[in-house]
Amino acid sequence: MKKQLILVVSARMDRNTKRNEDGLIRIGGKARRNLELSNQKEVELWPTNTTDDRINRSKLLEIYSAYKEDLKQLLSDGIPLEKRLRVGFVTTRTFNYICGNGADSDKDIWISDSIEDTVIGGDPEFILLTNGNKVKYAGTISGWGDRRLGSDGPLAELRPDPTIKVEDFVENIYNLLTKHESTKIIKNYKWLAGCCYRGDSDYDRRESWPIGGHIHIGTPRQISDKWYNNGELKYIYFRILQRALDELLAIPLMKLDDREESINRRKYYGSFGSFRTSYDRLEHRTLSGMWLAHPKLTLVTLGTAKAIVDSFCKALEANNYSKKYLKGNISDDGYLFSNCKDWTLSPILKDLGIHVKSSYQMCDILNNYNIKFNKTTINQIAKQLRGLSEYRKYSEYIDGLIELISIPSKELKINRNLKETWVNGEDFII
Repeated sequence: MKKQLILVVSARMDRNTKRNEDGLIRIGGKARRNLELSNQKEVELWPTNTTDDRINRSKLLEIYSAYKEDLKQLLSDGIPLEKRLRVGFVTTRTFNYICGNGADSDKDIWISDSIEDTVIGGDPEFILLTNGNKVKYAGTISGWGDRRLGSDGPLAELRPDPTIKVEDFVENIYNLLTKHESTKIIKNYKWLAGCCYRGDSDYDRRESWPIGGHIHIGTPRQISDKWYNNGELKYIYFRILQRALDELLAIPLMKLDDREESINRRKYYGSFGSFRTSYDRLEHRTLSGMWLAHPKLTLVTLGTAKAIVDSFCKALEANNYSKKYLKGNISDDGYLFSNCKDWTLSPILKDLGIHVKSSYQMCDILNNYNIKFNKTTINQIAKQLRGLSEYRKYSEYIDGLIELISIPSKELKINRNLKETWVNGEDFII
């Protein structure tokens, strides 16, 4: 359930000396029924101005009954019934936290008792090449780069603002590549997406350049707040979600990576189970930077990622965020699950249709490229992706990815030149 709310400051909540009411929202009985919250104990509130506000100004609040005096005040103020049925009362501090940056409390506040949005971001890398086809070490370019378009050592790196909708994230990438001031400084170089580039550089003697396509998955407020003081449980959540993304996204996208490049890249990083967490988000590091090669490829990749994450979170929510539902009978195995023989022992992975590969098999597939993208493999991938609970919502992206990996390898030619694909708008293969 996701509905618009009118947020009102309650002086009585502010004055309560027996209870700190900053973690509460008080709603009248009729409003609770109208908002379909009669049986709920807590809700999430957030402003709708920007994704940044969605991330940083959302708040999980316990529901209590409204003070009779506050409800009478609405009536005496002449507030019409239609609006009174959408009013929630909070303290001044909570109001200012949620409604910062001038949010209109009558129009721009959402209330929900379920996970409605997951935030997606990323910092994909690409190679800069000189006219002599040598790698230009991005970190040595004088005066180039900032926090949005910069370098990660030898490689150029994009850092678009995270978004809720994948179309908005693609637009953020487009704006960086076409409008950002720093692009003028690198305009004389080639910009190449890829997996693991082989070639000389103008800076050192390295010959292999692994390219990262890291995706960032924000943690929904319902999960981060519930497990705020439970680092172990949050780690298990990240680890199991990573496992889902490895099988349902990383394996299909291997079809786009050259086999030799894929094996070379994962000698450095991006091997099975490679991830890290920061700012309460999962950084999925398994993917190469190939998904940046074309805007449409970026769309189908991130749209499929969103389908996986949303399906995962909805399943977890439906099972009351249970540790047992996440982990099942999987052994901790040194806390990393690195040698897990049977991931079917995780109920959530089994429900998502991920039940065929052990960690040993996953290592062999991802790290050694031991996979054949024949009809049987592609049909299995398609069955798993189309079996996700959120498939209907994201079918355009999932079907696009399935169409892409169904193309015979000899015909699967993807232009990696970002100036031609992103800047000049070259058509894509699907």
